[in-house]
Amino acid sequence: MQKKIIHWLAGALFLMMTASTNATLIKVDLVQKTSDRWEATYVVTNNVLPFNLESFWIHFDLGLYEDIVAIEAPAGWDPEVFPPDPFLPDVGFYDVFALSAPGILHGDMLGGFVVEFDFLGNGVPFEQFFEVFDPFFAVIDSGSTSINSVTLLPVPIPATLWLFMLGMVALKANKKSKNI
Repeated sequence: MQKKIIHWLAGALFLMMTASTNATLIKVDLVQKTSDRWEATYVVTNNVLPFNLESFWIHFDLGLYEDIVAIEAPAGWDPEVFPPDPFLPDVGFYDVFALSAPGILHGDMLGGFVVEFDFLGNGVPFEQFFEVFDPFFAVIDSGSTSINSVTLLPVPIPATLWLFMLGMVALKANKKSKNI
């Protein structure tokens, strides 16, 4: 019986140690501005890093993104955009750095990191790779953003449908005038 319990505990411990978790979670709310222009609002959560989160990059893949603009960042944070470079070739990134301590404390979250960009791919922009840096610019965490919500442009009613409805109203009005 004790052997079974020890094997079961060892197996559970092995599974816990191999489970993949990110210390940093970055969620994004996407809003479509035009057919290819998007606004992304990022919320960063410092889940389990044992220290404050003070700097991170969100990557923008070459060939999928262009005209990237930092719109807004929380007070005390310095955003910078480096566009994808086809001559290197290299990805672009949204670089954010806390100007003063403490950054994002362990267990806290901070939102309001807003970027606009043109998405050149099909459909909706997808998860993006991110990296988190320590004060000496060594990578201490990485992962992919997760999409929290997507707001698409409303689909306009085609002009032909409006004309059809106008024609139906005119026919009904004409029919009523003949009945009087």
